Amino acid sequence: MSADDDDLFLDDFNYRIPTSRDTAEPATDPSKYVEHLAQAWINERAAPDILQYERSAIDGLLAKIEEQTAIIDELDAGNDTSMIISILYQTELERVKFVLRSYLRTRISKIERFCEFILADPASKKRLSKAEVIYGENFLSSLPPSLQGQDDAIFDRKLSMISQPRLDEAVFCRIIEDIGDFQLDEDETVVLETGQIYIFRYKTVRMLLQRGQIELI
Repeated sequence: MSADDDDLFLDDFNYRIPTSRDTAEPATDPSKYVEHLAQAWINERAAPDILQYERSAIDGLLAKIEEQTAIIDELDAGNDTSMIISILYQTELERVKFVLRSYLRTRISKIERFCEFILADPASKKRLSKAEVIYGENFLSSLPPSLQGQDDAIFDRKLSMISQPRLDEAVFCRIIEDIGDFQLDEDETVVLETGQIYIFRYKTVRMLLQRGQIELI
């Protein structure tokens, strides 16, 4: 995908800079948005299902992109110092765009792979942005009729043909908040403390990820 295609990719999703009426989020260091979204990207890649859309971080990064683009446009191209500053701003801007694009691509890949399941499952659909819901619906409608509505019975076992995330997959996770005793199953309990790294079945620690008590690696 070319740089021009990347810009089209962002434009197609109609993400917009929030106004003061759109968000109650306090001002945050832009670098924190980058760090947060970078981890969200890692979590998204490692988790088998679609995670919650990171609206605050996305809005914060879009504001940062707009701000830095305006600064670059105002610099004097004929001034050596301004040229150096422009290069530094552009380098940072590309880093921010890379994180944003990578995060969005990972989610779109999941939406395409599990499109029918995500749109039919209220909990999964709720985790999408409005733009992602529209994308999923358009993607599904573009498929050949033979690939739509595949929730057909196979033999007598009533197995669904819709592709679904495999929640029993193993994932590596890092504990980022002391949790204490955690019930793995009926017979096993483990003490989870900050900094520890484990490998668990995703469905076992799914709720901990949603609460922000762990991160995937």
